[in-house]
Amino acid sequence: MQPKVKILVIEDEQYIRENMQELLEARGFNVRAATNGKQGVLEAVDFRPNLILCDIMMPKMDGFKVLEQIRKTSSIQNTPFIFLTAKIDKQDIRQGMEMGADDYLTKPFTAKELTAAIEARLKRHEKLSTQYSKVKHELDTSVFSTYYHEFNTPLHGIVSGLNLLINAGKSFSEKQVQDLLLSILKSSIRLNHSLSNLMLYEEIKRAEVHPELTTMFTNGQSGIMWPQKIRDELITIAREIYNRPNDISVDFLDTTDLGISFEYLLRILIEITDNALKFSKAGQKVTVTGRKEGENYIFEVIDNGTGFGLKSIDEIGPFKQFNRKRFEQQGLGIGLYLVKQLIGYNRGDLTIDTVELQGTKVTVALPLLESF
Repeated sequence: MQPKVKILVIEDEQYIRENMQELLEARGFNVRAATNGKQGVLEAVDFRPNLILCDIMMPKMDGFKVLEQIRKTSSIQNTPFIFLTAKIDKQDIRQGMEMGADDYLTKPFTAKELTAAIEARLKRHEKLSTQYSKVKHELDTSVFSTYYHEFNTPLHGIVSGLNLLINAGKSFSEKQVQDLLLSILKSSIRLNHSLSNLMLYEEIKRAEVHPELTTMFTNGQSGIMWPQKIRDELITIAREIYNRPNDISVDFLDTTDLGISFEYLLRILIEITDNALKFSKAGQKVTVTGRKEGENYIFEVIDNGTGFGLKSIDEIGPFKQFNRKRFEQQGLGIGLYLVKQLIGYNRGDLTIDTVELQGTKVTVALPLLESF
């Protein structure tokens, strides 16, 4: 006999909570209920449900905080999560999808709508779990288990956002649809960034074993069009990913052709600028500048954010994140390592001056093409 599917209902309104529990138990589910967000998180850890139904507006801890805690807890972080809300608000949709919600149910909903949403989420989760189990053995389990969250969260945003558009798009306003599309785009960019970094990491590790492969990192030049292209990319990141178009300033002086491929120059500056935006707050300026100095071109990226505990460049290594316990971070922890390796391959120099809670200044010196 198969065990009953376990469902956790987190709802502060007694009438709704009890009705849902009675209905779901009549459908054969094993149901546990919580009256507020804090209790709901504790029940989730203890109960290990197959699916969570959670109200958004609750005392003590709202639904967004509940979801945040669920996604941070390894034993339950992949549990399908459905929000219950009295109205579909565009900001709720965007925030929830970015955090990893799977679906929304708008009150009032019928018993049929409730059970249909639950069954659809459970079937999709079962399918994804089956696909995941087929490829899991091919991955380094220690690294994968530590950083699986970095792939799972944006993937949730993409899949859930598309599902909402397909199944409920007709009920959304044009503005709500645009906000949801932007949320999907943001999740897609984040996922692509993580995957690209992992691919580059693997290429660098192969080059360490086979030194003849290092030429793939050293043969190239930036071309003379790099300033405008890179400026556009950095401003797009500030606008689309961090919603901070006015916080970034990009100014390259005396521009010229550099002795590094455009692809790797772009990767270096994106990674450093992304970190500056990630570790600073809205309203805090991030400046990116460049200038000729002797036979080198000097880039500086400066922020007034949280800073981090770094004593020397030698501390930078793969899958290492500084101050992770103090500051919640996104990312795999390999960005700075990739930057350091690419700069080193191209005869450059990297300097990082950082003070916790005051900010960081990253300086990159790369040779001019004419100096080769």
